[in-house]
Amino acid sequence: MFPARPAAPPAEPRFRAVRVPPQDHTMPPAPPDEPPAGEPGERGEAGWSAVVRFPSPRAALGHTAATVELGPPGLRRSPHDHSVWALLTPGHQPGLQLAPGYGGLVCQADTDGLLWPDESAVPVPQSIGHLSTVAGWEPVSLAELAAHSPLAAAPAGLKEVAVLAPGALGRWLLRRCLASGVATTFTPVERLGTDGRADVGWLLLRLRAEDGAVPAGLVEACGRLPGPVACRAADPDCRVLIDLRLRLPLDDAALLEEIPPGRHLVVEGALSGPPWQWRPVGEPAAGELLDAGPVLSPAPPVRTPVPVPALGPPLPVRLVTSARAPHRVDAVLVADGELDALRRFLRTRPLHETAVVAFGPGRHLVTEPPGLCQALPFGTPVHQAGPGALYLESGCVLNPPLPDTARDEVLGLSPDVITVLCRGGSWRLRLADVRPAWQLWMPAPPAFAAGLSEPARELLDRLAGAMPEPEPSAPAVARTPEAERRRLNQVAMEHSLRGEYRKAAELLEQAGHFQRAAQMYERAAAELGEGL
Repeated sequence: MFPARPAAPPAEPRFRAVRVPPQDHTMPPAPPDEPPAGEPGERGEAGWSAVVRFPSPRAALGHTAATVELGPPGLRRSPHDHSVWALLTPGHQPGLQLAPGYGGLVCQADTDGLLWPDESAVPVPQSIGHLSTVAGWEPVSLAELAAHSPLAAAPAGLKEVAVLAPGALGRWLLRRCLASGVATTFTPVERLGTDGRADVGWLLLRLRAEDGAVPAGLVEACGRLPGPVACRAADPDCRVLIDLRLRLPLDDAALLEEIPPGRHLVVEGALSGPPWQWRPVGEPAAGELLDAGPVLSPAPPVRTPVPVPALGPPLPVRLVTSARAPHRVDAVLVADGELDALRRFLRTRPLHETAVVAFGPGRHLVTEPPGLCQALPFGTPVHQAGPGALYLESGCVLNPPLPDTARDEVLGLSPDVITVLCRGGSWRLRLADVRPAWQLWMPAPPAFAAGLSEPARELLDRLAGAMPEPEPSAPAVARTPEAERRRLNQVAMEHSLRGEYRKAAELLEQAGHFQRAAQMYERAAAELGEGL
């Protein structure tokens, strides 16, 4: 930025150049590779006479393209910001009028090389106040400015396309080009880095459409992949390759003037990086040569055995306490010695109406709709862990962890078996051995008198003689509602033990046990919430 202009006295002229006398410092000397101000310039013409500061590379590109007929300017990159400075000769004076339209600030140089902004008597700050200072900055090539051109989709109807791609992607693109019927040649090349290192393994593919144009889908695939660059060649020797998506505001010939013979440059979009160089390491060849398949031998292949590394010993599956384990109680595991206590406990509580007991080898599983089993003052509480009828001790998890598929395979789960794992042991209980809890204290049935007494038989015989009974038909024995309810309860109990609470709730609802069905629906909703 420049300081504000002082108010000029009315009697003095509007513009006046004042030479600033030297102070305690000396003017920086001109760089050795630049001629001093007032002498012939770096292109053999008159010396630099003006400087234009552009706020961005795209602004400098627009002005350069608009004044390309006046000759190439000397472009420099400011070390202080993102601006680009153009050194101009007297031959560029007609183009100075266009500079403000591109946001440029024009500074004229006096005979001593001091820079003065137009229409101002205030010099440029001392850090860039001399022509030699700007001339000593890092040069900017026209190709680098061209990389800031607007981007658009690749044009359609192209007869020729040049693609630079890494080796693996290059071979894939080559096969796709050949499958599309496009004549393709390839040249092995290497990409040159800024430090002079060469990245080998690149391919230059030249695509030529025999009839019509190169397929638009193929061109889009070349430009969409990371790494390959789909370009158009500015000359037959491919000295300059320009990204198909760039819309240059100037002719390709202007870029060719900067590239000496034997050098090759690729101009991509500015977001992809600055222009980079490449060089061929071979001669062009037909694409079919690179895509040739291997020669198959008639002999059977020799199979080399691959050694399989020895696996370590199997890890034992253990139950360990964990803060992340569920602490809910879905069932209680009781031992043989606790059956009498369970019988006395259930006889005086409503739990005996709906609870069931799965009898097993020394351990028995007592289960009931959620919440009721927590009232048992003995036994080991367990929770349904799945898949199926798998129960783990509450507050514990498996170590090592096992997903559902691994649990099914390692633990040998079965749909007809209840598997219970506790820190004190593991048990398998059959669903066929599940009984209602009230059968724990079921007494022996009383002795019932049956048959007919002699007076009753005589009475019935007389009635049968007076009123003969019609012969009954033999209808199918209908299932009594109570038998159906018992069947529904049994199936619902099996679904509940497997953790299929929604199916169990639907069956209990059909059997008319609406309270138990509601409890099962609550458990199903809780299981769904835990899975979220």
